[in-house]
Amino acid sequence: MIMLFAREVVILIIPLRFHHTQHERMTRPLRQPARFIHCRRIILITASLSGFGLSSAAWGNPLPAADAVTTPVESALQEQVAPETAPQPVSPSIQVTGSVWRSKPGIVFLQTPIGTLSLSSKTSLRDIKGSHKITLSVNGPSTAVDIRDRGTGSLVHRYLTGIPQYVSPEKRDVRFWTPEGENTFAVGSFGSRIATAQQAVTVEVDEAGTIKGVHDLQFDLQVNQAPRNSSHTHVRLSGTVSKLKSAYVFLKTPLGVVTVSSKTGVRKAKVGQDMTVWVHDDNVAIDLYQADTTIPLHRFLTGRLVYATPEKTAVTLWTPEGDKTFPTDHRGKGSLSSLKEGSPITVELDQQGAVVDIRRLN
Repeated sequence: MIMLFAREVVILIIPLRFHHTQHERMTRPLRQPARFIHCRRIILITASLSGFGLSSAAWGNPLPAADAVTTPVESALQEQVAPETAPQPVSPSIQVTGSVWRSKPGIVFLQTPIGTLSLSSKTSLRDIKGSHKITLSVNGPSTAVDIRDRGTGSLVHRYLTGIPQYVSPEKRDVRFWTPEGENTFAVGSFGSRIATAQQAVTVEVDEAGTIKGVHDLQFDLQVNQAPRNSSHTHVRLSGTVSKLKSAYVFLKTPLGVVTVSSKTGVRKAKVGQDMTVWVHDDNVAIDLYQADTTIPLHRFLTGRLVYATPEKTAVTLWTPEGDKTFPTDHRGKGSLSSLKEGSPITVELDQQGAVVDIRRLN
């Protein structure tokens, strides 16, 4: 009701200001301008409240759409609001969980949905058991390695790698990225070792938020296959093709060299080309670029065969931009005719996004 009353005052008072003649304005008593100034304040308050969305609906009395009034001030405020830009995806970005395949003090080999992952350290990884599951998470320059008991899910070790960010001049607490977000940890007796680190440092932390040790930790990741089953695997890696050997592409990334197998669907890679690899659940997308271009020269989409129509004239696959449908026509009918839905396939696209080939994944 406050807003409605204020708008009525604006409607009644504004016209009165412009109906005075020049003589009336010169001969009015001094108290008249005072009332006009008071009215201008009501007008400004009304515009300000409307601009911030404080309408009668906020008081439990929504107005019909036909009664809505947009003032010039509201319109100006709406025009000044800058459109929100979507956040850029982080790269490299990884989340992959594996089971212990082989281990010895200081080195662990894991089997993951996309291939072999190895972890090595000179000062840790001494008590890894076959009953443990290990998750590697990467977010740009930050890394987390969680070692948990497979049966209970309880945390055994957590290692965080990143550039330490102190939260106070006293340097008693430091901030690291974790899979749950940014967290602060007490440095305890390891303050001097962390302070003298010239680059990223690896620390072991507990669930109480205390640093338990400072270590070295390296990992080596291979993308040897598309996940055979649905998983929570996520990968986004970009780099440059540094070497080709047999059925493998060696991709130089900010994390080091990552090997990518042709079993992911990739073909036609050349040394020096930029390449981006996505893994999402049980889907893989790989883009190959020419120099200084943002549109991929070749795109390879690998996933489960799902027909988009009862006539089997199109298939649906995941892409980094979302699920999309691709026609089968003469390019895919022959190779897909003997396949059941759910079988792994690869769709190859050209620079215009047109289907070049649809084939069974070897």
